[in-house]
Amino acid sequence: MTVHTITVAEAEARRFLEKVRDLRKEYAEDMKDPQHAFWGNKRTAAVKRASMDLTRALANMRRA
Repeated sequence: MTVHTITVAEAEARRFLEKVRDLRKEYAEDMKDPQHAFWGNKRTAAVKRASMDLTRALANMRRA
């Protein structure tokens, strides 16, 4: 684990949380229902992408 891999993982975690906040703001009413599913929209795609990037950054941090 290096300072660089930690910094990258932290940045990706912050980006992921930002995307989740954006989704929550736009769909505040829908977020009250824990069973509500989100499909095919820009914000959900951004959350999924940020999640994938975070997963890779964490794997790189553990590997290094």
